[in-house]
Amino acid sequence: MGQEQEIYDAIKQAIIEQKMRPNMQLVEEVLAESFGVSRTPVRNVVRRLAAEKLVTIIPYKGAFVSCPTIYEARQIFEMRRVIEVAVVQKLCQEFRNDQYIRLSRLIQEEHAAQRDGRILEAIRITGDFHLKLAEASGNSYYYRYLEELISLSYVVIALYGEQKTKCCQDHQRILEAIRQGEASLAEELMLDHLEEIEQELNFDEQHTRALSLADILQEQRQVGGQTV
Repeated sequence: MGQEQEIYDAIKQAIIEQKMRPNMQLVEEVLAESFGVSRTPVRNVVRRLAAEKLVTIIPYKGAFVSCPTIYEARQIFEMRRVIEVAVVQKLCQEFRNDQYIRLSRLIQEEHAAQRDGRILEAIRITGDFHLKLAEASGNSYYYRYLEELISLSYVVIALYGEQKTKCCQDHQRILEAIRQGEASLAEELMLDHLEEIEQELNFDEQHTRALSLADILQEQRQVGGQTV
């Protein structure tokens, strides 16, 4: 794994796991020192994250973890509904048993994380489930755009959401509807699922967590972890 990819993976994972909070500044000097590199790979990674809308670059001020407005948050879920309905419709036309098995295992992992109280891991796996559906559809554009939207959803949840351990059965129901080729039901279940996630967001209050960038990066490098 190259230097830039390692830095990218670590920062993106920290954002997804809600360790780097919305509006946190990504200071090049701190990042470079933490990873033992020059500013050049750090700058390239920040630009890559900015292209994915996870980071916002403000001229003469610096780079910050994106902080979607309420309007933008609603737009993100609006676009997710468009893409994910198309995904389940396509899957209902052709869905292999090996795809069903892999997705069922992912749901089991999600439920295990929820039962064990591993909240952030459960949230990550939840996003993985939606991405794996898009991947199974065979349309690379669905996957590409949904990956960005789901990453932004993590930021929205970090800003407006609450960490919960509630076990969600929606994914299993969606998967079973797809397996049976019931397109109308799969579409309805997906729309209800995304609407419930959006309705649970608290657009009246923003939550903050006081952690320094250096501490977050140090913890991230010690723990490691997977990239979504």
